[in-house]
Amino acid sequence: MTKVIQWATGVTGMMALRHIVGRPDLELVGVRVYDPAKSGVDAGELAGVRSAGVVTTDDRQALIDTEADVVLYMGKVETDTAGCFRDVQDLLASGKNVVATGSRFIHPRSLDAGLADSLESACRAGNSSFLGLGLYPGFVGESVAPVLARLTESTSRISVREVLNYSTYASHDLIFNAMGFGHTPEDTTPLLTNPDYAASAWIGSATVLAQALGLEIRGFEGFREVATTPRPLTVAAGHIPAGTVGAMRFGVVVDCGATMLAVEHLTRMADDLAPHWPSEIGYDVTFEGSPDMTCHLVIGSHDEDHAEQGCLATAMHAINAIPTVVASGPGVYDLSTIGPFTPHWTNRSVVSGRA
Repeated sequence: MTKVIQWATGVTGMMALRHIVGRPDLELVGVRVYDPAKSGVDAGELAGVRSAGVVTTDDRQALIDTEADVVLYMGKVETDTAGCFRDVQDLLASGKNVVATGSRFIHPRSLDAGLADSLESACRAGNSSFLGLGLYPGFVGESVAPVLARLTESTSRISVREVLNYSTYASHDLIFNAMGFGHTPEDTTPLLTNPDYAASAWIGSATVLAQALGLEIRGFEGFREVATTPRPLTVAAGHIPAGTVGAMRFGVVVDCGATMLAVEHLTRMADDLAPHWPSEIGYDVTFEGSPDMTCHLVIGSHDEDHAEQGCLATAMHAINAIPTVVASGPGVYDLSTIGPFTPHWTNRSVVSGRA
């Protein structure tokens, strides 16, 4: 049985926690929380399932000292990059393998060589392995696009796009402080108003795709466009005043010589905003070449909440990677270098999160 620590219990972390508690092949041995109100309670009860017999904690060092095979790390790397990388470095050095979600973990070296060096040193010290993944980024561009490329004779451009409505996504920190919804277009306070920072959210995804296809990156450029809402909006994360950002698209365009790569995220807080932008909810991978191709993926396709179901898909991607990461030799991996892995389903009640 694999001993697992769940690190962070936001939307995606809570979904992962529910699943771990019900899995007969996984043993929950620790849960890291940040909210004092969540600390000191049974992890299963926190997740709304059966008692897990494990008490949550906000004591970082206590979990680093806990014996475990793997940590599912789901901290807020977008807004606390340095702190989250320190966490992961210490966990790896302590001998635990780590599977991490978040755009800045997808390919650490393309983000910052120093951060990547620190993770590689920690893997050597702890004889441990690291893998960053997700859904978008962390799956569509990195895993789906390379498979589709097998069908092409030549391609001048590969575009990967996510289109979502985030009105039901309840993270105030991500929606307002990082992405910049509810701010005026001129406000440079939010993190993603910086085009270089916007590019850094997606350069890892583009790098993994380039690696998978054997392409050399010659240069890249980030971009961000916004559209304001003509009326006030009340969404799950808070209030968006009229005249402030209600829709945005941002990403990176990468020059690989004869082939260009583009990775883009497009988000609205109401479906009627920015009607001139692509509007069909889901994930598109488009090839311009021989042959031209477009693949459209929808997660939550039966009138389910797309943002919520995307979080579930992210959680399951991390959980299903556990056996391969634990079995891999020490080092920092990405989805172009890790061995293949498949889902590990059990019975219906476990998969649904019910005990």
